[in-house]
Amino acid sequence: MVKITDAVDPGNAGGSVLIPEITIEPNRPVTFKCDKCGEAFADREARRQHIFDHHPFKRPLLMVGSRMVNERGQVIATPFPPADWVIQQTERIVIDQQEVTSRQACQQLSQLTSGFHEVTLTSADHAVTYHIEFDIPNDAQLAAVERVFNMLIVNQPLESDRIAQLITVVKQEDGARFYLEGVSDFLYGVLAKDQRGGTSLSRDDYTAKFHAAREALRFMDRPLANLIKALVNFNDNAFSEAEALAPDGQVAIACRMLNGLRSGKHWPAPDTRIASGHNLPVDTLTAEIMRFCSLTLAEQQEQLPQLEHLASKRLTTDHDRVKIQALAMNAYWETGEHARAASWAKKLRHSPLFEDLATRIIEEVEND
Repeated sequence: MVKITDAVDPGNAGGSVLIPEITIEPNRPVTFKCDKCGEAFADREARRQHIFDHHPFKRPLLMVGSRMVNERGQVIATPFPPADWVIQQTERIVIDQQEVTSRQACQQLSQLTSGFHEVTLTSADHAVTYHIEFDIPNDAQLAAVERVFNMLIVNQPLESDRIAQLITVVKQEDGARFYLEGVSDFLYGVLAKDQRGGTSLSRDDYTAKFHAAREALRFMDRPLANLIKALVNFNDNAFSEAEALAPDGQVAIACRMLNGLRSGKHWPAPDTRIASGHNLPVDTLTAEIMRFCSLTLAEQQEQLPQLEHLASKRLTTDHDRVKIQALAMNAYWETGEHARAASWAKKLRHSPLFEDLATRIIEEVEND
């Protein structure tokens, strides 16, 4: 009987087969090399820390007027001199497929007034492409927006039909497009927040409209544009930014008072009532808050019940409610009603804006 192993040739004519010796080397430690300089590290974390400390990622950056340009799409609606254009961490610059130096780029960007343009900045690590639309109006176009605004909006009831008429007339007069968009978005936001004037917007739409207005007017340096941006910042409780844009009148008084409370200080009421100082329609809550801040202490004391009522309303926004609570807390403290001030302070003990002052008031009342 044939065995299966009989068909296997053992090699070497049936003789023994020499098996070579295999040299066994000791295991070498695993190392992680830096792609930048070749230095080796024992683990990934050590290499990561080395790269972070010695080879930081350099992302190109384009700025104008001390603000970063949005690479996903930016509108420039006001002129800037070459010195206001800043390019950082960049080795190569291409504008509309033409390579230029940094100085040439800033000069060229300052001269563009219309159209879509592409700016690509490249560093050793990364390339960023900015898509920028230039739509810089002339003085006549800017004046057209303000003239129609004064005619149709100032001292008139704010209604959606009136805003639509503003848009139609400005377009007929070839007014500044993004200036008009910013103004109209803000006005629509006021109607949405108050749910008045025949608006079809929901109340929740007001924030989007306010922020769209601020973005459209981002680089616009006109009194009306700055006031709108200030009021949007005030609505968002960004008091310092709001005051920088509107340094006079009720807006500034309210910002200074609320910013003072935010810094943990009691804030005295004005000695005399402050006039509004602007003719821009605002939503009811903002108007009431700014008006209260502009009153004398005796007038604030008289108006406190009305202010407390606003804080309890269901439709009062969270941003406005915290402002109202802080003003009530301060007013009661300034009029000597410390227990009532502490009662309002308890509502703010976990507020990121006013917790310092609230905590101090609570502690002072409890330690009396």
